[in-house]
Amino acid sequence: MKKLLLSLFTVALAMNASFGQAEKALVDAQKKNISEAIKKSDEDVKKAPTKARLWLSRSQAYLDLASFPDSTFALTNPEAAFQALEYANEAIKLDTKEGKKGSVAKEADQMMVDKKFSNAFLNMGVVKYQGKDYKASLRYMAKASEVAPNDTITAMYTGVTAQLCQEDKIAQAAYEKYLTIGGKDLAILYGLSQIYKNNKEEDKAIGLIEKAIAIYPSNKDLKGERFNMLIAFNRIDQAIVQLTQTTANDPKDGISWLNLGLLYENKVSGLNEEIRKIQDKSFKVQEADRRLVAQNDQISAFQDEVKRTKAKLKTATTPKAKASVNSQVASLETKVKDLVEVQKGIQTEKAAAEAEAGDAAANKAKIDELTAKVKEIRTNLPNYYTKALEVDPTNYDALYQMGAYYYNDAVEIKRQVNSMDMNEYKKTGKDLEAKLAVKYNEALPYFERGYKVKKDEDLKEILKQVYRELKDEAKLAELEK
Repeated sequence: MKKLLLSLFTVALAMNASFGQAEKALVDAQKKNISEAIKKSDEDVKKAPTKARLWLSRSQAYLDLASFPDSTFALTNPEAAFQALEYANEAIKLDTKEGKKGSVAKEADQMMVDKKFSNAFLNMGVVKYQGKDYKASLRYMAKASEVAPNDTITAMYTGVTAQLCQEDKIAQAAYEKYLTIGGKDLAILYGLSQIYKNNKEEDKAIGLIEKAIAIYPSNKDLKGERFNMLIAFNRIDQAIVQLTQTTANDPKDGISWLNLGLLYENKVSGLNEEIRKIQDKSFKVQEADRRLVAQNDQISAFQDEVKRTKAKLKTATTPKAKASVNSQVASLETKVKDLVEVQKGIQTEKAAAEAEAGDAAANKAKIDELTAKVKEIRTNLPNYYTKALEVDPTNYDALYQMGAYYYNDAVEIKRQVNSMDMNEYKKTGKDLEAKLAVKYNEALPYFERGYKVKKDEDLKEILKQVYRELKDEAKLAELEK
């Protein structure tokens, strides 16, 4: 965008420069001639409104005003360009008989071909742009592009001023037109891709960036933007393919090795999330089953109580005693009825949960498949960070990720130990604690190297925790100084 604004500003400066270098007397004479020509043409048309030649002369006079490089003079009639176009169209209309154009009409058409009208609108658009009246500038630029439909410059500037006016739909249409008629400016390709990106038009955004890469194959920023888009659109697999190719072409590209590792970390997170969703659905079924069993037990207990209470009727000898027992029975039967209604609700919930979860065997198979993928990816993760560190041993992010790889394994082992009861701990607790220490020791060198590179407070807290777990009081004391 900055490049485009600079280009437009340069055009404006060039126009003013051409005026500044001219002789003042000559410029004043030109102004006088234009003013007189406008006055005369207005009067001529009033006297003979059906003569095409007079209308075209009037159009030319107004064109000269709208095209004049002195913005102060041009702004004496901001509508001059629009009036010039209107008068030319009137000339064409008057000089067209039965669909055939005469010499005046053809001359007016040639003025269109020679871009005299579009240049006049362009000049006024630049004048308004200089004055930071971007809305007015857009009006002129859009008209310039309309009367010169195959001109890339006016299409480009229409898009630029539209974006400045926050008219993204107009900007998009202008940029698309610019590309359709052969424009290849890098800034336009990028600008339009960002509009698509903001509109969530993923395929268009990526397709345009790929088109830009084909035109400018050596531009690394474009490749970086394509990568960023793939991440933003959560197209992790495509991003992995791109970086895999990048590292194959340049094995010394440490940043790409690091990013490749981070992408696989992201993929692992996505797979784990997929596993969690399946497990959550299965858990809902299990939870409904648990509640149903508990509800059935409660119903059975109250039904038994109904039977025991009814049995008391045999020993109730007075009407009052029988009434009391019957009252208890009625109360218990109402309770059973209420419990059965709750039971039906749980059964409905279970049916819905089962429908959502799908086939249990298929779910287990899917979880096993996803778990295997996670294991495979995690096994290879250290390779990418190691490659990055081979290129730059002080790459903080690569050092941190390597440490985190082993540290996260330790966290999982620690969770297993903490969830054990005493009997489980006696069986396998000590073995797990030994594995825990191994993982902390694997993580430690990378965290320590990373902390030397960057004194990050979060990493410092992680190091403290590891030292405490390993009971390394000396290093802990040194770190806490």
